[in-house]
Amino acid sequence: MSSPLSTPGPCESGAAHGAILLFLPLALMSALLNSSVPTPLYPHYQQMLALSDVSLTLIYGGYAAGVLISLFGVGNLAGRVTDLRAMILPALLAVLGGALLFSLADSFWSLLLARVLAGIGTGALTGAANVALLRFGPRDGGKRAALRATLSFTAGLALGPVFSGLALQLDFYPTQLPFLLIMGLATCAMVGVVLSWPASAQGAPAAAHGQGKGSLGEGLKATGVAFFICAAALFTAWAVAASLLAIGPKVANQLLGMQDLGLFGYLIAAYLVFSGLCQLWARRLDARHTLQSGCLALALSVLLFTGAVHYQSLWLAGFGLLVSGYAQGAAFVGSATLVNRIAPSASHARLVSLFYVIAYVANWVPVLLGWVSDSVGLLAAVDVLAVGSILISLGLAWVVSRTRFERAAA
Repeated sequence: MSSPLSTPGPCESGAAHGAILLFLPLALMSALLNSSVPTPLYPHYQQMLALSDVSLTLIYGGYAAGVLISLFGVGNLAGRVTDLRAMILPALLAVLGGALLFSLADSFWSLLLARVLAGIGTGALTGAANVALLRFGPRDGGKRAALRATLSFTAGLALGPVFSGLALQLDFYPTQLPFLLIMGLATCAMVGVVLSWPASAQGAPAAAHGQGKGSLGEGLKATGVAFFICAAALFTAWAVAASLLAIGPKVANQLLGMQDLGLFGYLIAAYLVFSGLCQLWARRLDARHTLQSGCLALALSVLLFTGAVHYQSLWLAGFGLLVSGYAQGAAFVGSATLVNRIAPSASHARLVSLFYVIAYVANWVPVLLGWVSDSVGLLAAVDVLAVGSILISLGLAWVVSRTRFERAAA
């Protein structure tokens, strides 16, 4: 899982630069394709390489590890680098390298390394490309930049399972063709960024000199428990989403009787599109109510999934997928908006970084489920996810309703 890491800010350039504003979203889309393409392929890799469930979920979690490495390593540089090509082009090269390694992978370690490399590329590219969209876009407070980033992320995440699902259905090089497509898009984006980069761009760093001097401890003290409520809500939502993507194909195949995993890819694509649309819609609503409704919807979606598995109902599972799409979108928008609202200006960047670090750790929850699945069975893993996520989501919904999300007085 991945989402735009930057928040809209003032635009640095008065004139829109048409070509670069096409290639930057293409770069983001190619990176997110690398995140979602493997989803329907996991059972194929598991059977081909005789992988355990723990090994499979570790491969899935490798992407989050790469993103976190990138966040810790270069995450704070995007707003300070004068020429953002120094970050965008190496990040695209990492995306291309991850796709190449995936297309050649024939072992657990090669798959894990491919996922880590893909995550590093996405993490580095996300911040830099978002800042570039702000610098080169029109002076509208970053609204169009945020829209371009959101659409690129949604398109990349949704089209990935479609490409790999179609390759699976046609049985046409399913473990090579989708990644060759990603390599082609990443290469096109690299060439486009080089050729269309505005010659007159001064690239003044977006971070104001007086900002970001507050410590993380000061920020956490100012926000109190409200910050951790928001982080816990997004963590839970992403943990459920990560579990759907990591063990969902095997659950669909073994517990729901879905033999065509290409169809599963299309369902995941629909889920991701619906989640993206819900994010766009939820931005207009009250943030606290949005977050609360997201937590309640998350509990309902997991309850529907669990019922679908126990009663072997594909229709119930499909309805649960739609509810989960709303829950994911609402929880993300509500929690991110509230964090932006309550974070003091001096420590805003550090709090936002911690917020996303906590959320990305959720991508390792499927590893625990993989261990449970290997030990006592896949159905038990589904039940563990259900009990934990339902109780936590309902508790968070109650806590959100009783918490005041206001910025502390200076």
